[in-house]
Amino acid sequence: MGMLKLIREDYHRHDAKWLNPALWAILTYRYGVWSLTIKPSWLQWIASKVYGLLIFVVLITSGIRLYREVTVGKALHLIHSGNISIHPRTVIGDYCGIQQDVTLGTNMERGGAPIIGNNVYIGRGATVLGEVVIGDGARIAANSLVITDVPPHATAIGVPARIIKYTGRPENGS
Repeated sequence: MGMLKLIREDYHRHDAKWLNPALWAILTYRYGVWSLTIKPSWLQWIASKVYGLLIFVVLITSGIRLYREVTVGKALHLIHSGNISIHPRTVIGDYCGIQQDVTLGTNMERGGAPIIGNNVYIGRGATVLGEVVIGDGARIAANSLVITDVPPHATAIGVPARIIKYTGRPENGS
């Protein structure tokens, strides 16, 4: 997919507002990934310095840490962005939504970073720590602490998070 098409899709996904800090975080991420492909090496060095300045400005203005080393799938949506911290070794699948105040990182006991599947939603203030796998279609509730794997299409809720069945409708069928 061409870079301009990605930027256009990111723009529309983030409310078609150039002043949206989430859009700038995503655009800086895309620039950073692109900067690693530049040849010759001296030009890559200059592009990396520009990336360093951009990531610093995004961090200062929005609190978002989305480094170019993160593996991001299609259509990442940073919802109500602000204070989002994503470890550089994190893998994020396609069509994921991440709210404000979310941390995806490591912990002291377990090395490694989270692997987030496709179509995952991570609610406000949630923290996912360590080498955990969040299955496709899973939901992480607001303010939850996830330190174990979450199966596909399940919801993790609480501190520490427990897994509940996710059907998309109430259990009593109403």
